[in-house]
Amino acid sequence: MVLETFKNLNTEKKKRIFQAMLCEFEKYPLPQAQVARIIGEVKISRGSFYKYFNDINDAYWYVYRIAMEEIHKQTVSKQKKKISYQEMVRNFVERTANSQYFNFIKMHLCVNEPLIKNETRQTFEKQPTDFEEWAVMILSHEVIKQILLEPADKEKLLNYLDLAVKKIEKEV
Repeated sequence: MVLETFKNLNTEKKKRIFQAMLCEFEKYPLPQAQVARIIGEVKISRGSFYKYFNDINDAYWYVYRIAMEEIHKQTVSKQKKKISYQEMVRNFVERTANSQYFNFIKMHLCVNEPLIKNETRQTFEKQPTDFEEWAVMILSHEVIKQILLEPADKEKLLNYLDLAVKKIEKEV
């Protein structure tokens, strides 16, 4: 959890710290991320860092939350009507690809997520209400990961997702 002292910093300093953390977390898997590199980049003391965040994991989840909010905010603000999971995946992939968070999200999904599966990340995600929704959410998540790994296969993977969702909906 981000601490009050960080929230009270001036906007410019918060941005510099955030950018240093984003840079660290997009280059290094979470177990290899270091507070030393972050504070060296921003030129703050280790003690200051720990006045802003409890630990490196805390800083990671702060960056993750901001990234997800910004990417989803762009998607939701453009959509006034309810949209399909397929369209949400397409929008998410496009927004991610065109954002400063592309490398961070890719690192998260492809490297960090399996390492931190049982962490508090679930508090940021919508929980499924039934089998169909669960299956589509899992499939959508995997398609996003595959597209980030192989962007050239984007349309093929989105078509597979569309066909799979139609089949799931038909079966249920």
